[in-house]
Amino acid sequence: MWSGVGYGRDQRMEDRMIAQASILIERSVDQVFSFIANVENMPRWVSGVRRARMVSREVGEGARFVAEYVAGWRPSEIEFKVTSYAPPREFATEADRGPFSFRGWLELHSVDGKTEVVNRIDAGPDSLATRFVSLLLGPFLRHSMRSRLRRELEVLKKAIVGSSAAQPA
Repeated sequence: MWSGVGYGRDQRMEDRMIAQASILIERSVDQVFSFIANVENMPRWVSGVRRARMVSREVGEGARFVAEYVAGWRPSEIEFKVTSYAPPREFATEADRGPFSFRGWLELHSVDGKTEVVNRIDAGPDSLATRFVSLLLGPFLRHSMRSRLRRELEVLKKAIVGSSAAQPA
């Protein structure tokens, strides 16, 4: 269950941008979790990810993986840490490199044989410049984050429903 985040002296809550979106997918919670927890599937549904690969031997709490993002014209590798791995209910990650620190939670709930996926992100500035941008453009950025989460979940749904590996038995 998403319980929020602890904030240090340099990460005040008012500096954070938090967004959430959810979707219902016509597959079992086990099938959806299996697809999401395979980080190599990220390019199939996460905006801007060109490729992703595990750094650790296997997925689990504390595991690390790298995702190559393309922002504008320039690719950038970002290393993520899995902060919660509770099959088939929760998969959470964090990354501290980039213009904004990032924490993401995917929660899965079984609903009449289908799966509700709740995607939350908590991003915050990592420098004075990005803090200024987030204060200036905060409402626009929050709206943009929610829209992006909704789009990604729609793409996730299409990828899972259309994937032969995710078909019900």
